[in-house]
Amino acid sequence: MHDAFLKSVFADRRMTEILIRRHAPEWASEIDFSTLREASTGLVSKKTLQRRHPDMIWSAATVKGERVLFLLEFQRTVERLMALRTTTYSALTLEGIAAGPDYKPGDLLPEFVYFVLYHGDGPWTAPAHVTDLFQRSDPGRYRLVPWGEGAGDDRPRDDLTALVLGLARNLSPAEMAVQLSGLWGTIEGHGDPDLAGLMVRSVDTMLELRDYPARLMKGGGKAMAEVVDRFKQGMEELVQKGEVRSMRRQVTRRFGEETAGQLSRLLDKLPGPDEVDRVTDALFECATGDEFIERVRMG
Repeated sequence: MHDAFLKSVFADRRMTEILIRRHAPEWASEIDFSTLREASTGLVSKKTLQRRHPDMIWSAATVKGERVLFLLEFQRTVERLMALRTTTYSALTLEGIAAGPDYKPGDLLPEFVYFVLYHGDGPWTAPAHVTDLFQRSDPGRYRLVPWGEGAGDDRPRDDLTALVLGLARNLSPAEMAVQLSGLWGTIEGHGDPDLAGLMVRSVDTMLELRDYPARLMKGGGKAMAEVVDRFKQGMEELVQKGEVRSMRRQVTRRFGEETAGQLSRLLDKLPGPDEVDRVTDALFECATGDEFIERVRMG
């Protein structure tokens, strides 16, 4: 009954203007009161699926064209956590605006003023600031934990959190190899076998989900050193594979597809770096395809 009466009064623009002029005088000279309009309070918490909103919301533009919201809460009893409620409702209101079609990335959110209109019997004793509900926390402010880019060459190399975040980036195989090496050293420095086991399992799973060549997906490592060695071995094999593919193209151009096919059968297994060099030398030193194949076969 009481809220219904108050809502009927403050649904009138003139009464809300009087409220603002008297109880938010710092805004009164900036507001263009001809733009003062009641706004929808229909907010839904995505987590709880419960309707959570202020009793009333008014919107106005300043003389400079900025938007200001005035949120009204009618309260008959003292609620100690009122500052938490007003913070929650403010955040939901601003989230709704940020998700709307008129909000563009980079835009500032509208300014807002929250009024709690108290009509109880005793004095109001609840804190007016959400920070007063805590001893050491700083609500509304967060701590950024970056993966490390842009922190300078002197940034710490033993920040396990930063290294793990770095693994989650969109990395090339070569960049991943560097990041894994850094992780390995840091894990050893912690000296925690259980933590090391967690990282080995997590990294194995992460690598399986990457769009990397199959040769890099050598899971099953029991220690971080083994994971890193297997990944680097896969990188070396990829480099060699690229060299062999290039060599086969050159054989085809010089001696024809038949000779290239014979070479492929001779190189069923990926050759090591020394063998790649030997075959490449033969390619340029032999005059015919038969001579080339015989040289490769003889080793």
